[in-house]
Amino acid sequence: MQKNEFEVMVKELLPDVTAQAMEKWTQYAQELEQDGTEKQSDLYDAAYVELQLIKEHQGEPTAASLFNYGEQFVFNYFELRGAAAKLTEGWTMEQIRDYTIENGCDPTEEEYRESAQALQAFRSQQEHTFSGEMCL
Repeated sequence: MQKNEFEVMVKELLPDVTAQAMEKWTQYAQELEQDGTEKQSDLYDAAYVELQLIKEHQGEPTAASLFNYGEQFVFNYFELRGAAAKLTEGWTMEQIRDYTIENGCDPTEEEYRESAQALQAFRSQQEHTFSGEMCL
């Protein structure tokens, strides 16, 4: 998805996201694309799917907290599930950030598989929607 789609879809998913956090997330995506690390559209797709899964498993407040913490520190999409687990265990955002910087914050193997399947399904749905629009 593109930046504007990401912004709209995340706001629909998590109405309590802040404008400042959204700015930091999209800025981070732009930086990663500029340095050749990852395409913005890929990051947007994956981050959105992770936030959806966190909302489903740990609740909307947890997903919104992780997104809004982007005002200070943007987690990589592949760290979000691990960060969500630590947040629900009672860790503070600062503890999670420090741990993530030091050690990374990987999801469990099961979460990793679930994320990969959800991302594939999301992209397939997006392609179907886009190709359907093209035929109108």
